Amino acid sequence: MTGQNRAGSMFGHYRLDELIGRGGMGEVYRAYDTAKDRFVALKILSQGQAADPTYQQRFRRESQVVARLGEPHIIPIHDWGEIDGVLYLDMRLVDGKDLRAVLRDGGALSPERAVAIVEQVAAALDAAHRDGLVHRDVKPENILLSDNDFAHLVDFGIAHAGDDTRLTQAGSAIGSLAYMAPEMFENTPITAACDIYALTCVLFECLTGRVPHPASTVSSAIRAALFDAPPRVSTVKAGVPASFDTVIETGLATAPARRYATGRDLAHACRAALAGPGQVPPPVAAPPGYGAEQYQQTQIRGAALSGPDHSGLDHSGPGYSATIPPGSNPFGAQKYPTGPGAGPGTAGFGSGAPASGTTPYGPSQQFAASQGTGPYGGAPYGTGPQGTGPYVPAASPYRTGPQGYRPSGGGRDRNMLIPIIGIIAVALVGLLAVGGFLLLSKGSGDGSQEGKSTALVTTTVTPTQDTQVQTTTTDPGPPPNTSQCNSDVGVGTGTPTSCGFAVNVRAAYLAAGPKGQARVIVASSPITGDTYRMSCAPEGGIVVCRGGNNAVVHIY
Repeated sequence: MTGQNRAGSMFGHYRLDELIGRGGMGEVYRAYDTAKDRFVALKILSQGQAADPTYQQRFRRESQVVARLGEPHIIPIHDWGEIDGVLYLDMRLVDGKDLRAVLRDGGALSPERAVAIVEQVAAALDAAHRDGLVHRDVKPENILLSDNDFAHLVDFGIAHAGDDTRLTQAGSAIGSLAYMAPEMFENTPITAACDIYALTCVLFECLTGRVPHPASTVSSAIRAALFDAPPRVSTVKAGVPASFDTVIETGLATAPARRYATGRDLAHACRAALAGPGQVPPPVAAPPGYGAEQYQQTQIRGAALSGPDHSGLDHSGPGYSATIPPGSNPFGAQKYPTGPGAGPGTAGFGSGAPASGTTPYGPSQQFAASQGTGPYGGAPYGTGPQGTGPYVPAASPYRTGPQGYRPSGGGRDRNMLIPIIGIIAVALVGLLAVGGFLLLSKGSGDGSQEGKSTALVTTTVTPTQDTQVQTTTTDPGPPPNTSQCNSDVGVGTGTPTSCGFAVNVRAAYLAAGPKGQARVIVASSPITGDTYRMSCAPEGGIVVCRGGNNAVVHIY
């Protein structure tokens, strides 16, 4: 029955009342759990997923992680498993409208509202990353907002195949490509840095009403993500403070290590950007190989580590109205269907078990426990603060200057410092002398050293009234450390690089611009069929491209 509307039928002990979303991985129903007497959002995955043991193992593991997170901004999972050979997720049903619908209906948001939403999603991502879980598909369709802008992050990667956010299914997910980090187009592990990139794209879209790199095809989306610098958000949309330009530039850095290390860091920078120019603190770079499994809480230099919760969240108050607003959409691009049971008194996304206790957000922050009452059976559940006004975080405790520096030491410390500086200076002079000697020695050796130039330069000085120097340079040939493929290209000796790949690298490099300039290109391997990113730069009269799996290509 995959792809059919199961509404009106039974799925195990669940009565499927209404189809409210459909995607490539399955359908989402408003369902009634007859065993626990509650309404839920039930995601039924495609039948083929349960037949894959690897996917099934990952599905169960990551479902368990999300279920135990207890983060107020993550839709809770009540149960998961398999019924009649079909995998399912039983989630809380919460009334809401997704961010995509909000942007589609009203256009760009005010900077204050955009930052408030990003702060909440950042808290959800940080909680997931601490448990080693990467969302992999952060975009407006997966951010559900209540009437007062309380945000929920839905549809974690447990509902996706291991590689479906890569190019294997990119043709059917052009919308998702706009939020994919550059490394997701390569054969590299997906890490928490991908979520930071995607959330920054969401911030950009909230501020401007468009994505950083609009694209209508897979190739243009890849090219933009790899080669195009993000536009300055302040020039795209009038009224956006220029201080957000730095935030966007950092969050969308091509290198994962140059992005904000955590969602909290991004949230801090956004909040500081609202204060105006000069208030955005420098980012804390992620360590090499940063990923969810290596997640660690870090602080922005100069930002306070104590004080009230900067998000100002309050989870007390009555439960949300149980009416599904027409056109809202928490599980995809489709609108909610209307029909019987969609009027007042019907469930939106939410009733069920209470949120579990408090959840830490950073070293000194935590959210209050839920105290709301659900519309079904009086079961308490916390879906955020109530009221008609927008969700507004409390004043942030960010500081703009260095904090807590110790007063300078006494005269004795300064007296000790002078001879130490002298010793360091003498050592540096000695190292420079040794380095110069070694460089001269290396220049007199054979030509087998990698990267040594083979260009022949002849200089002729002609005495005239105004002395002129004429220089003639011959075209360099293949360096000694190359295995020549043809007269134009070769591969590094001893490297796992095929000539077919080298030819493709050269073609991609020359297609992107004139020879002799440094740039990054993407080329495909005829051996593996995969695409690889190569960094090319002039070296010793030729162009050397490095990347992929330790590949080295010489263009001459």
